[in-house]
Amino acid sequence: MSTIDLIILGSLYQSPKSAYDLQKQIEARNLSRWVKIGSFTVYKKVVQYEAKGYVVSETVKNGNMPEKTLYTITPEGKEVFKELMTTYSLAETRVFLDFNAVIVNMALLDESFADECMANIKNSIQNTKMQIMEQLPRHKDIPLFGRTILEQQLLLLETLEKWEQNFEKELEKVREEK
Repeated sequence: MSTIDLIILGSLYQSPKSAYDLQKQIEARNLSRWVKIGSFTVYKKVVQYEAKGYVVSETVKNGNMPEKTLYTITPEGKEVFKELMTTYSLAETRVFLDFNAVIVNMALLDESFADECMANIKNSIQNTKMQIMEQLPRHKDIPLFGRTILEQQLLLLETLEKWEQNFEKELEKVREEK
C-alpha cells in the first residue's frame, strides 16, 4: 500500500464520501502537488478497498440530483489506516527531487545547456515558493495539520534556494579552474 492509500482512507475515516468528493478534497488540500493521484486512481482505489472489505458502498439519491455511490470506511479499513499511519511515521525520511536527475547528468552537457537547465531549476524553485507564499495568507482558516505542511514546504524551498545559490558558486569555481 502507498501514501495514496493513506490519504484516501484518512479522508474516508473523517466521513463517508463519493469518489468524486474524495478527488475534490484532495485537490482542495493541494495534495496532488506532492502525491500523483488522479480521479481514475481514486475511483480504482475505492473499488479495490471495497473488494478487500476496507470500505462499504451505498448508492444514494438526493432530490433531483443523480445517484452517487458513497464509501464508508469499515472497522477493518480503520485498522489498515492505523497500520499505514504507523508504517509511514516510522519510515525513513526520503527527499527525492526530480531535478536531482538533471544535476547528476549536468557534466555531460555543454556549458550553455547546463546553465539553461540550472536556470530552469532555479525558476521552478522560486515559482513554487511564490505559489506557497500566496496560498498561506489565503488559507488562514486551514487547520494546523494542513497549514503546517505548507509551512514545511516553504522552509524546504527556502533551503533549496540557498542550496542552488551555493551550487552555482561552486560550479563557477570549477569552470574557472578548467
